[in-house]
Amino acid sequence: MRSKERSWLRTSVVVVLVVLTVALTIANYRFALQAPGGNDFLPRWVGAHLWLTEGVNPYDSRVSLAAQEMIYGRRLDRSVGEDFLYPLPAMLFFAPFGLLPYPLARALWMTLLEITLPVLALIGVRLTRWKPSPALLAALLLFSVLWYHGLRSVVVGQFAVVEALLMAAALLAIQRREDFLAGILLALSVAKPQMAFLLIPFVVVWAGGSRRWVLIASAIVSFAVLIGVSLLLVPAWPLLWLRQVADYPAYTDLGSPVSILAGIIPSASQWITIVLTGLLVLYVLWEWAVATPNDDRKFQWAAQLTIVITNLVAFRTATTNYVVLLPALCLIFAIPSERIGKRSALGVVVALLLLGVGLWGLFLATVEGNAESAAMYLPVPILMLVGLWWIRWWARRESRLLLEHATHPRVS
Repeated sequence: MRSKERSWLRTSVVVVLVVLTVALTIANYRFALQAPGGNDFLPRWVGAHLWLTEGVNPYDSRVSLAAQEMIYGRRLDRSVGEDFLYPLPAMLFFAPFGLLPYPLARALWMTLLEITLPVLALIGVRLTRWKPSPALLAALLLFSVLWYHGLRSVVVGQFAVVEALLMAAALLAIQRREDFLAGILLALSVAKPQMAFLLIPFVVVWAGGSRRWVLIASAIVSFAVLIGVSLLLVPAWPLLWLRQVADYPAYTDLGSPVSILAGIIPSASQWITIVLTGLLVLYVLWEWAVATPNDDRKFQWAAQLTIVITNLVAFRTATTNYVVLLPALCLIFAIPSERIGKRSALGVVVALLLLGVGLWGLFLATVEGNAESAAMYLPVPILMLVGLWWIRWWARRESRLLLEHATHPRVS
């Protein structure tokens, strides 16, 4: 293909993507006007809006009360809790939207999430070096938006999608040895720490063993800059944020998936939760110890395991957080694809259908009013954990084979 033809093709693709993005935003704007909501995004928008336009501290009770008025039509009680609830560095992502009217801000935020989900799936494919057919890739991208956890995240406006992208992009940068960029992305993931609180120390430990000092230095310096600037803007924000975090369990009923499982035996649920959480954390620490330095496949497998276990043991999680498990799903699909080739495609399609339809069916069967039931917290992280265990031997063996081939290539 000649250079002029390639240039014309690239221009055409860009134009089509811009037109589709504008059309999607218009559709989202109409939806935002006709179906008020976005209750996960709204308190963050209120916090950003009042801070930028009126100078109100994002953690001030007026933010919570204003959010309640927009959601419920009246102000309730401070203890009901529609708080900003994020570390101040998260304002880096919310501030641009806080300058816009809420319906437009919500529409643009939904567009951002709808674009981010397929990008997250594409990163998962790249991380695992999976090579699905164009049709299978299209099915995966469609699934990433339409499965229960993806579509719910878009409708409620959950930041978890952006956080998942930061985490996955950091892993991709590590794979490409772009350590400076990876460190920045890891530092930015402090915006929603409950999703990355195990991944960050794992990466730092692994980077130390691999002598990837630029990665560690970049993460530390970037984190220090984020915290330092945020303290200059709102000096008391860490204490104010921790106070909101401490209040959070008072108006939420569910804890971690582990605690939901332990609730099967109410009389011993607390002890079962502590024991299971401790065992899972000890197990993931052991996997960190055997993740060979400078071995990408073992690192990627251990990283996805870390993310899955994070979602099982986090003190308070949300089903929208499970979008971060899309790369783990790609890894589970990639190993059979490497071993049996195109014959695995049918199994992938069936798995996507069962997961997509099954989760929506479970939601419809268990929904109580407009609240999802505890049952929605269990299937995905448990299935991902089992799937990663299933491929563990092959993933680690393939790592050894790839290393041996690189060290002692065959002579044809």
